[in-house]
Amino acid sequence: MIDSCPRMSAIDETQAATVVVAGRYEVLGLLGAGAMGTVYRARDRELDEIVALKLLRKELASPDMLERFRREVKLARRVTHANVARTFDIGESDGDRFLTMELVEGEMLAAKLARKRTLGPQEAITIALDVCAGLAAAHTAGVLHRDLKPENVIVAKDGRAVITDFGIARAAASTTRTAAGIVGTPAYMAPEQVEGGELDARADLYALGTMLYELVTGELAWSGDEIMAVAAARLLRPPPDPRALVPGLPTPLAETILRLMARRRDDRFASADDTATALRTTLAGLTTTERPPPLVTSPGMPAAVPAGGTLKIRDVRGARVLAVLPPASASPDDAYLVDGLHEDIVDLLSVVPGLAVRPRGDTLRFRSADRDLRAIGHELVADVVVDASFRRLGDAVRVSFRLVAVEDGIQLWARRFDRPASEVLVIADEAAQAIAAALTTELRMRGRTPASPEAEDLFLRGRYMLRRAWNDIAREAVDLLGRAYQAAPGDLRIAGTYALSLARAYGLASFGPEAVEHARSLATEVIAADPQQVEAHCALGLVAFNLHEGPEAIRHYRKALAYAPHSHDALDWSGRILGEIGLVDDALGLLQRAAAVDLESPTPSIQRARILMMLGDRAGVRAALGPTPKHHADIAAWTLVRARAALWHRDMADAHALLGEVTRTELPPPVRFALESYLRVVVGEGAALLADRVLVDRMLPIDASVAGPRRASFHAQLQAELYASVGRLGDAQAAVAVADANGLLDILWFDRCPLLDPIRSNLEGIRVRIANRAERVAIAART
Repeated sequence: MIDSCPRMSAIDETQAATVVVAGRYEVLGLLGAGAMGTVYRARDRELDEIVALKLLRKELASPDMLERFRREVKLARRVTHANVARTFDIGESDGDRFLTMELVEGEMLAAKLARKRTLGPQEAITIALDVCAGLAAAHTAGVLHRDLKPENVIVAKDGRAVITDFGIARAAASTTRTAAGIVGTPAYMAPEQVEGGELDARADLYALGTMLYELVTGELAWSGDEIMAVAAARLLRPPPDPRALVPGLPTPLAETILRLMARRRDDRFASADDTATALRTTLAGLTTTERPPPLVTSPGMPAAVPAGGTLKIRDVRGARVLAVLPPASASPDDAYLVDGLHEDIVDLLSVVPGLAVRPRGDTLRFRSADRDLRAIGHELVADVVVDASFRRLGDAVRVSFRLVAVEDGIQLWARRFDRPASEVLVIADEAAQAIAAALTTELRMRGRTPASPEAEDLFLRGRYMLRRAWNDIAREAVDLLGRAYQAAPGDLRIAGTYALSLARAYGLASFGPEAVEHARSLATEVIAADPQQVEAHCALGLVAFNLHEGPEAIRHYRKALAYAPHSHDALDWSGRILGEIGLVDDALGLLQRAAAVDLESPTPSIQRARILMMLGDRAGVRAALGPTPKHHADIAAWTLVRARAALWHRDMADAHALLGEVTRTELPPPVRFALESYLRVVVGEGAALLADRVLVDRMLPIDASVAGPRRASFHAQLQAELYASVGRLGDAQAAVAVADANGLLDILWFDRCPLLDPIRSNLEGIRVRIANRAERVAIAART
């Protein structure tokens, strides 16, 4: 039986409770989860050896299944080869069926592919040759795999590729059929497998061909939304030529892949040995043409997520998907501590190889202390959930964690920390390190020496305010972080975050060009001491963007995302920049990811709406904007996007409705003046209001020495739209020239704004300059 299995035990455990399966196998950590069950690293206490232990899903435990598995495991044990992971034993423990297998230290091929996107021909062939060797040994022993795919191949630390799960697919056939009656993984199945016919070794070779296709192209040969459609596609169409996606792929390799994927099995290679001979010949005369890297990538997340932020698919194939729930706390006064703890743990774990961590926005709704971890895990499509609670104990805090496998509820690790409140971030470091170890991965940390209690508290409060920073709140964030920096000038993270607060406050009263220069010099010093300080990179990115130094801005944001894939600032501002230079799909994906990280921030949705406005998608604009935000600065940005859309499309009804909303809303006088003035122009009072430039200059100042190049050029864009809307085309053209002189990057606006149609032909020189700037940013983003 499974002894001491604390599936849902108390969260204040001070150490990990030992889980022992069948009185023999001590669970040490999680290796992965799949359709068959959950795989753990375990110690065989009887032999004192480390093995892989797979707990099978409950639906595989029908009365006759154990005997069926025994027969197949007995057959699979006949295969002894360096490129095949051996299956040792099968057992039953208190109703739980399990398998023990050879533990191969390394990386799942699916995870490697997700990380690299594609493999070069030489690397792909080398892996395929190892797979051929393993298949040849199995086929000689009379064993077929029937479910060969990247998830069932491990690239060991010594470099060899090892096939796993021999014999299991056939044993599970009666319980793993799809609704369409298909057994196996449709994307890799041979046509005869789809048709339910008899199989031989050439079915495994077909799967090898589809796997090779995916390794060199980064795409599935057969894909689609419906299982039956995916499976049937190979019956109706010839196999796709990988050279259509990779034109420089060596012809012998492409022809080998196509032969392996032949519709008729007689047209394929006769054996794994024959396949290996062809691959060796190709490898001997190989020249490679590598594909360029993707534009903006980050571990653990796809390019885009659906509305609402929660993904319903696995983020990275082969990775363990982790959901870190916000620590449950009863005191609102501790929100800044809880928020800082949660953010740090998510950020630390997000860069761990082999982990795909859900963004914080996906988990923030699960704040209740009374929460069903396994139900939450299933809803978030996670393999593992980190649960936590936070409690004040005078000047100290008690933070308790537990790590629970979603599929079977096994608690992998638990610990309680009783520390001074000033050591909350040290707790985050130690907890992340232990969680990574329990998931059999590595977390490379340099360690954090806490600053003084005063500095730590100021830092956490200031960072909390910075996440909500607009005007008065931004000033408070700068003040708190500045005091923290003065108290601990040697703490690089405090210095980097202080620099970011200065960069974000630029343009507010008393935060002029000197604030930008201070932010730049401080962040530069921080990165010189530690290139992995994310906040410092974000600070330099924002400074560069405000000064219209686009290539430098995108480079820093890319570095920030490499070190912190869930950085809201890096995602948000990268999305804005790429949207302006016309890389719309990348921009929308990044902004959607930013929205998923912080559901309380409306800025990514507002920026998505701005891009959709440029594309003429008015329905998309309204859907992206959602309800009116609460803070006046967000209200201003939200209203401006909607008002511009009304101006572009002469939607007077919406403009009048917006004007009414603004007059009824409690706003600071400068914000009310700017919005009311803009909307009165839109609704038809423009000729009178724009007769005197004083109004425009007061509402939309374009003095770059005060507002900065970025804001000055944006104001000039808005002036150009207003002047063009009332027929003052000369003034509109002059405003575009001002925007250009300040380094305008927004080629999407220049090409898509309908108000510029009457003057665009007069601005060809300006367009060339804007396009050149945009191209330099795009090159920096791809480099």
